Amino acid sequence: MLSLQNIHIELGTFCLKDISFHVTRGEYMVILGPTGSGKTVLLEAVAGIHTVKGGKISIHGEDATNLPPEKRQIGVVFQDYALFPHMTVRKNITFGLRLKGKSKEKTEKAIKNIVNFLDINDILDRRPDNLSGGEKQRVALARALALEPYILLLDEPLSALDLHTRNRLKFELKRIHRQTGVTIVHVTHDLAEAFFLADRMAVMKHGQILQYDTPSNILEHPETSTVAKLIGVKNLIPSTMTDNGRLYTRMGHICLSGAGLRAINKREKTCVMIPDWCIELFPDRDRKAYSWKGEMQITALNHMDGMAEAVCSHTSGEHITLRLSNREIRSLGRSLKIGDYITVGILKEGTRCIPVR
Repeated sequence: MLSLQNIHIELGTFCLKDISFHVTRGEYMVILGPTGSGKTVLLEAVAGIHTVKGGKISIHGEDATNLPPEKRQIGVVFQDYALFPHMTVRKNITFGLRLKGKSKEKTEKAIKNIVNFLDINDILDRRPDNLSGGEKQRVALARALALEPYILLLDEPLSALDLHTRNRLKFELKRIHRQTGVTIVHVTHDLAEAFFLADRMAVMKHGQILQYDTPSNILEHPETSTVAKLIGVKNLIPSTMTDNGRLYTRMGHICLSGAGLRAINKREKTCVMIPDWCIELFPDRDRKAYSWKGEMQITALNHMDGMAEAVCSHTSGEHITLRLSNREIRSLGRSLKIGDYITVGILKEGTRCIPVR
């Protein structure tokens, strides 16, 4: 449905470099990255807003690299919604249909279907200034979907909403995708949003795509320390490989094998990636289940949203962070306090050695 091959764009001192990926028909693709990574520039290039200096964009099997935006059969929902303030909701939704010369009969049929689908019939005669953030979002989606686009582009669509509305509209986007089957490309910096919605994900920084895969594969197998940080991994411990093939950190020997121990270039800096779900307090499994086991001190303990984040420090100066639910804390059979010395186990499963870059 959408294919980008070696896309290169220059905007002043910023550029997108050799961007390539393929989105299949009906797929929900999310581009995840921090502010300034080039996510919106890439989305606007697909929409035809930016001129491509090199590479090729194909849409629905056709070369669209130099097509004007109106010829690309794409719907766009911008971060600020870009609704016309002087028009009612009805006129905002039908604006694109009128530009395309659709008959009054087809326009009315289209608006009836989309209004019922998004449940916005009660606000058709209101103007954007009199809408809530969630209502504006639905109207922007209705305007884009009314055009029956090949691809729907979403630019940080939930970032301006309060937490309750954002969580509700995440489910709404999933419903829209499931019921319409439209191909979606969605950019965000929000981890929870990305992993909740994506069928496939591109992790982006400094104008480059660092990894493109399914969310589960990226979570389990980030290819570099930068990708690991961008997907929320906090525990990245510097490591070295000895000539006899043993992996060491300042905490001592880390025993990894199989999937956890990649083919390491000894000239390359590496680190041990430890997802917090791989960390156990008071470990009681068979010793072979752990890549490392030892004593650490609780040096910070923060409670939030039914969770506790604990920082455990080693005498070497290294520390690891883990999150525990209140239920998990109760199951420990003892309270946790700053200053306590506890036994910590790092499971082999899920722990990886990855390059620092």
